[in-house]
Amino acid sequence: MRKIRALYTDAFSGLTRDAWVLATIMFVNRSGTMVLPFLSLYLTQALHFSLEDTGWVMAAFGAGSLVGSLSGGWLTDKLGSYWVQVMALTGGGLGFFALSFLTSFWGLFLGVFATAAIADTLRPANGAAVYAFSPPDKVTKAFSLNRMAVNLGFTVGPALAGAIALWSYQGLFYADAVTCLVAAGFLAYYFRGRRGSYAPKVPHPGSVPSTANPSGKSPWSDGPFLGFVLLVLVYATVFFQLIGALPLFYRTVHHWSEDQIGWIIAFNGLVVVLFEMVTVQWLGERFAPRKVIAAGCAVLALGFWALPLIPGLTGMLLNMALLSFSEILAMPFMVTYATKRGGDQARGRYLGMYAGAYSAAHIIAPLLGTRTVAAFSNPETGFVVLWVVCGVLAAGAAFAFTRLPSVVGVNRAA
Repeated sequence: MRKIRALYTDAFSGLTRDAWVLATIMFVNRSGTMVLPFLSLYLTQALHFSLEDTGWVMAAFGAGSLVGSLSGGWLTDKLGSYWVQVMALTGGGLGFFALSFLTSFWGLFLGVFATAAIADTLRPANGAAVYAFSPPDKVTKAFSLNRMAVNLGFTVGPALAGAIALWSYQGLFYADAVTCLVAAGFLAYYFRGRRGSYAPKVPHPGSVPSTANPSGKSPWSDGPFLGFVLLVLVYATVFFQLIGALPLFYRTVHHWSEDQIGWIIAFNGLVVVLFEMVTVQWLGERFAPRKVIAAGCAVLALGFWALPLIPGLTGMLLNMALLSFSEILAMPFMVTYATKRGGDQARGRYLGMYAGAYSAAHIIAPLLGTRTVAAFSNPETGFVVLWVVCGVLAAGAAFAFTRLPSVVGVNRAA
């Protein structure tokens, strides 16, 4: 027990107060993550949209997120992360409130696109702030702390959302709006005296100086990074079946209620909260990031192959556990790779393109999921085919990640 306590204490040590505050802001914001996990159910169950129309509205979220991520990266390099985060959280809160009044296909399509485009400028700006307020040798740990806060919020949010959805789907939009606005107020208050550019980092004695991208060149001209982004896109397309196809699978095939679906999705966040920090601490000291990312992709493949191979609740719980550990292994090291490779002059744009891969996956994932299932007269058969395809894509990404070059000048922990 003493060794376990020491392991967790070490995993959380060495981080600045600012990094903890940024993580707290993300926890508040993501505690309101209630609309997205239930959007496909809201569209099909409450508004009676077809699977095809549902897929298009979900894809509109991804398209808006892509615009927001890329523009957020550019704005972060121009304005600094403070203003971009405040604008994203405030605008996102107002957008979610407005969405509660929309019920038509085109109204929701355009409204979801606009809200995502504003709200997701937050992602590259927040990543740049996390990097700025973290010791050089604790960057991956700081990103893990931030992700832990996101997942803790993602544990609370869907669990509450399931109960709220039984009462009113509109309540989900109100909850998202309130948490965005509260997070904006907290961030504006805490960082109110430090709104400009952040000071350069002082290298840690044990770190390896980074020589990545000293000229600040565009990520569009960085061939290896474009390959990295493409693989992140493949990974995220598979992973995002968690908030697209999986809720439909639970409802269509297993006839689960909204609160049951909320709890199993919350299980994902709980696993990440409990194990990510210590896992990143241990693996980061022993293995190259590319290998850890590749292992995360392989675990993702096993998670989706478990669904057709192991029937019932056992298979679904194993699937969610494996998806959670895949996230733990892959995502912290992915964002660190992108952050380091961008260098000081283009970090926002690199993070914007990295976040853009996830945004593009929000477009592709629902279309892949709904179209595959709709192609079969028996939905259960369609889901089996989808799970097999997802496993193949994740396994291919696992191999490809091992072939990428490392970031020049980045130590193993990064």
